[in-house]
Amino acid sequence: MNEQERQQVCSVINNFLEAKGFFPYLIDLETHPMFWPLFKNLEKEQKEDIEKIIDECIVEKLNSYKTKWWELFRRFFEVNEDDFWRFRDMNCDDNFAQTKQFHELGRKIEAELFKYEWILTEKMLEQEKGLDKVIWSFYNIVYTYFPRLNLVESE
Repeated sequence: MNEQERQQVCSVINNFLEAKGFFPYLIDLETHPMFWPLFKNLEKEQKEDIEKIIDECIVEKLNSYKTKWWELFRRFFEVNEDDFWRFRDMNCDDNFAQTKQFHELGRKIEAELFKYEWILTEKMLEQEKGLDKVIWSFYNIVYTYFPRLNLVESE
């Protein structure tokens, strides 16, 4: 894939993210009403390239912001990188979200995220206002990467 094609794919990913609020999976791009012609009939190697570009865009986004909640989410990513990518892969469709593995790993991810939410809450309690907005912003970030986190069932 040449640089111009890579830039076009990045642009599509960013447009999807802006419109839908989460990073797309290849299946999302293949079934998108406007973008599908670019992605539907790709060869296996081309699909792998697209998936790598999506992952690169994810990491780029993780490293691009400097707010407290982004820094905490970036720390979550760095400490839990393997689980991050496994759970990210499991968030690809509703069918996978019905598996035992999805719920087990999802509960583990949620428990870790609650730790970071608590850190954020402690920092914000000193300021006495804006806590709801900050927590809401933190979870917007979370759902950007894990769009089906809300499907995790509690034990």
